[in-house]
Amino acid sequence: MTGCRIAKRKTVGRVVVAMAVVLGAWKICAAQGMYYKEIKKDNNIYVFNTPEGADRFEKSGEIPGSISKAGIGPNGETVIAENYRALELYYFKHDISEPVPQPPPRGRISGYAFGDYYYVSEHHPTDPDWEGQHGFWLRRVYFTYDYDLSSKLTTRFRLEMNSPGNLESTTITPYVKDAYIRWTYLNRQQIYLGISPTATFNWIEGFYGLRHIEKTPVDLYRLDSSRDFGVTVEGPVSNSSAYYVGQYGNDSSQRAEIDIFKAYRFEGRFVRNPGIAVEGFYGFYHRAEGKDQAIYQLFGGVQTPNIRAGLHYVRQNIESGTSAPDTRINVTSTWGVFEVIPKKATVFGRVDWVNGNNNMTTGTGVPGMDGVDYLHISDQHDFNFILGGMEWYFHPNFRLGPNVEVVNYGHGPLVNGAPIKNDVFWRITFYWTF
Repeated sequence: MTGCRIAKRKTVGRVVVAMAVVLGAWKICAAQGMYYKEIKKDNNIYVFNTPEGADRFEKSGEIPGSISKAGIGPNGETVIAENYRALELYYFKHDISEPVPQPPPRGRISGYAFGDYYYVSEHHPTDPDWEGQHGFWLRRVYFTYDYDLSSKLTTRFRLEMNSPGNLESTTITPYVKDAYIRWTYLNRQQIYLGISPTATFNWIEGFYGLRHIEKTPVDLYRLDSSRDFGVTVEGPVSNSSAYYVGQYGNDSSQRAEIDIFKAYRFEGRFVRNPGIAVEGFYGFYHRAEGKDQAIYQLFGGVQTPNIRAGLHYVRQNIESGTSAPDTRINVTSTWGVFEVIPKKATVFGRVDWVNGNNNMTTGTGVPGMDGVDYLHISDQHDFNFILGGMEWYFHPNFRLGPNVEVVNYGHGPLVNGAPIKNDVFWRITFYWTF
């Protein structure tokens, strides 16, 4: 009996010592700045480990950079934690044994590449070298490094490489595509500083989802650049499905600034997924010698689990800076993507109607069309662009798709006394990500 009492006393003593150690450690951590608070609101439990975070939430209802765990509250509430440490403390307090989520890695490498095996069966005669041409090319290769300086500050550095798109025999040379720092604040508001995507078609390109097949109209027809060096502010309007973007940049793409003229871009959109999407855009580009430019854009679309479709209108005004008439370019584009077999096969189609008044003799043509990479188009004629094809997913990260692009010319000068021939590009497009 005496031995049992001694054993019990030793056990009790060990428990007391262990509790003292735990309490002591808790006090030490508290003295070093540990803080914990729970706030119940709207069937959610908000947890904090900084007094600043809790105070901001009580004043504004905002909890940026939060982590959500559905159904782990005592009565099935969703727990929304200020950070991973706050969630860990909630698990400890409520004796929850499931693994605590770990913060995502601070540095991430990713990329993607796409190109084609192509055959040009027909081409307008002002570029005779293209007809009959066939072969492989890489239209884009991207190598991206993202790094999180904190939960609010993220940086991106991206290199781009591509085969020449004009039948020149040169090597693939990388150059900087993105180089920016992004600050997230006040309920998903964001500020970008550096070389970043332009507001003109950044969102539309994501909604379209076929950049590896072909560019969106503003990009393809060289109405604006895909990147600019400057400052971008964007985010949701309150907690609604409405968003805004404002951008001020050099208007020099990724290249160095060489003049005092700048670009101003403004976008607003309303998006439901599934559901409708509506976007409006205005851009003003201050240029030398009074040759200012402006872009007006409207987009409407719909998305469901199996279908995406859009109708897109763009108008660009280019002032001549002289007594000569200004240039007006109008583009109307409609497209659709249908998932025939979920996550396995899609079919797609697109038609663009493009006209301008670059050539004042005939009243038609769009400046710069003869310099479009991988798809040289006459700059002296109105045209319709037609795209059709399908894709097969061999793997979630690898697709292969046959498609055809046709440029059907309209008004413009005769070539050798006859209407200009169409351009027809047959392609098998490959696309992979990593």
